[in-house]
Amino acid sequence: MTAQAIATSIVGALYGVALLSIIFVLVTDDREPTIVMSWLFVLGIAPTFGFVAYLLLGRNFRRETRAGSPGVQLMRSALEALQPVQEAAGPVLTAMLESRSDGPATRVARVAQREANASVLGADTLEIFYSGKQKFPRLLADLAEAQHTITLMYLIWERDELTAKVTEILLGRIAAGVEVVILYDWFTSIRYGKSELRRLQKAGALVQPCYRRLLGINYRNHMKVATIDGRVAYTGGMNMGQEYADGGTRFASWRDTHLRLTGPAVAPLQALTAGVWLLNHRTEDLTEARFMPATPIAEPGAIPVQIVHSSVWTLAPVNRDVFITALGAATQSLWIQSPYFIPDEPLLAAMTTAASSGLDIRFMMAGVYDKAVPWWVAHTYYRPLLEAGARVFQYEAGFLHSKTVTLDEDLTIIGTCNWDIRSLILHDEVSTVIHDTEVTQQHRAQYLRDQDSCREVTLRDVDGVGPLATIRNQALRLTSRLL
Repeated sequence: MTAQAIATSIVGALYGVALLSIIFVLVTDDREPTIVMSWLFVLGIAPTFGFVAYLLLGRNFRRETRAGSPGVQLMRSALEALQPVQEAAGPVLTAMLESRSDGPATRVARVAQREANASVLGADTLEIFYSGKQKFPRLLADLAEAQHTITLMYLIWERDELTAKVTEILLGRIAAGVEVVILYDWFTSIRYGKSELRRLQKAGALVQPCYRRLLGINYRNHMKVATIDGRVAYTGGMNMGQEYADGGTRFASWRDTHLRLTGPAVAPLQALTAGVWLLNHRTEDLTEARFMPATPIAEPGAIPVQIVHSSVWTLAPVNRDVFITALGAATQSLWIQSPYFIPDEPLLAAMTTAASSGLDIRFMMAGVYDKAVPWWVAHTYYRPLLEAGARVFQYEAGFLHSKTVTLDEDLTIIGTCNWDIRSLILHDEVSTVIHDTEVTQQHRAQYLRDQDSCREVTLRDVDGVGPLATIRNQALRLTSRLL
């Protein structure tokens, strides 16, 4: 046998061992059988393609979470900084929440507490922004007034009119001695110029791309969090870019939802930023006193909130479980907004069951899409919802990027988590659960205003989809099981 033949045999044997190892991992994993069978099917019909695709897209990092990976330990070490805040503010606000009786909001609160250690904390002030034109002037003003620390964590950091303004403000604050930390998602932001970030880094800012590793490319940091001096925090759907203010060149407008918080509720958002910072191989401690709220006890009249984080580094897909709990706990209505809709089986079953029970279940998504494939796939889920009695709306006045849930008239959830499998299972996501009737009534009113800009989808619309489009949509839906 020639040396070349021997080498070929060795490579083939190693490839076979690797392929069998993947099959063993899939069979012994605890993921949904449909996911496992989908991967086994791909490996069976196209072994080489399936092997590469699995390494890049299919690895179950949650399996490592169960084993107590270093990433889990790093995240937990950052979240330990919350203990003083939780001990000081938690009991009073938890008692306040439970005084509202064991209702739907309390059930949601318990799931968030048990699965994510999301204590009920106080927001001394809470503002909701329904457009970038409302949010960004407030953020720029807060950045300009920073005295000690600024931490900014976004999925997308563009290079445009808005980022130019932010850069100049940050350069001025750095010159005044303010510590500036910036995190952005490497893969999602790869197409945007980095000259402004390099200027900031050269001036003294700490700048770090998230998850810059090939084998983890399927996992994204989808959170959007800004904290200033430990006293102010922003979170919600808007990234750092001009299109989030005006729709850019693609859309007539951009409809989104974002929050500004002050008080003890800032602490978990800062701790999450610190945890992601450590996960991405930076050693600075972003939970030191200068980054955290100066007074951990909320002021009288503070709004009870919970900051809920989920990712492959958490033991459960907490945001999804909170949504499912809300669907099961609702007594009147559950109104949902998400630009995308690719639910997993448990979430879809919870939605159809809630609608079948007679609840007012409404789902609103983008009617003008930014990505064709997920928009097509979403249509394949309409029929079971409509047949169960739910209502489906497509927003057409611009691009709808808002991620919100409104439970009865008692609770509102505003966050970064879409109602699709990527957000629900794979990505780093954060939601703010707001236990306040006044805030909820405000958001219900906005939902109804948004509904005026929607086209309602009916079963007649679903039946009218042509056979070729139906085949395309159903075929693309199969790929969601490979994530």
